[in-house]
Amino acid sequence: MLHFLLLESSFLLANAATARDMHTFCPDGYDTWSAVQASQWYWEDDWSEMINVQVPAEGWSTASAFRDTAVYPAGFKLFNLALYNEPPVCLFVPNSRDKKVEILMESDLGNANLCINDASDTGVGNNNVGSVQNCGTGKIYACFTSATAEEENFGFYVSCDGGCEDTEQDIWMRVRVSEQSWDAGKTNTTDDLEHWCEGQRGTNFVLNGVETDHTYYTYPSDLLPDEPSEYPFHIVQIFGRSDGSADKPRVWLITAVTFFGLVALFA
Repeated sequence: MLHFLLLESSFLLANAATARDMHTFCPDGYDTWSAVQASQWYWEDDWSEMINVQVPAEGWSTASAFRDTAVYPAGFKLFNLALYNEPPVCLFVPNSRDKKVEILMESDLGNANLCINDASDTGVGNNNVGSVQNCGTGKIYACFTSATAEEENFGFYVSCDGGCEDTEQDIWMRVRVSEQSWDAGKTNTTDDLEHWCEGQRGTNFVLNGVETDHTYYTYPSDLLPDEPSEYPFHIVQIFGRSDGSADKPRVWLITAVTFFGLVALFA
């Protein structure tokens, strides 16, 4: 019964063709992306210490990979990719018809080779005005054009292509959709939708209509400090001094070296 309700809700959220494509890769259902409000984007370097995953009382469902957290670093959300991609992470992007869709993703496994796949592509590239797959390790950037003959909203799935098949993993992901659509056309080079994704890489984050110092092209790991503000311990050398603090040999050290040197000379 639960399986049927999940599928039914998925079909209601998406157009028929997109729902069919998503069902091919995610037969148990999929998540629908909802953007994080600008006021909830977290920019501090302590976000990893504040994560509080809300586990439902009934436990995790195989139909949902989304993990609700207390913070959203740079607007990213946490998802979990299951063991052996069963199932993959599947997302439907509402209000994306005939627009550009920007996806940023980062894995907690540095050597994991992950792929972001257009769900409408079943082996042959049929999205002629955009890419159908982006793969990479570490920080992954993808830009898709949601323009199809059926004028459907965009759906995609994330799978592992190497380095992570034998373990599940957490992945941080953020999706943004262009305000402009292909229907509006273009009047000059500044509003050329074809290059919208490229232009966003150097755009600053806007909060309450004010441009901030933060850029949209920021991954969660970019917020983490290069070194911790406090070390868990501090090594102090004998005699209360460290090797790095000694700017000249001590008298006792010179005396000892001289004494043992003379002993060796006359032995």
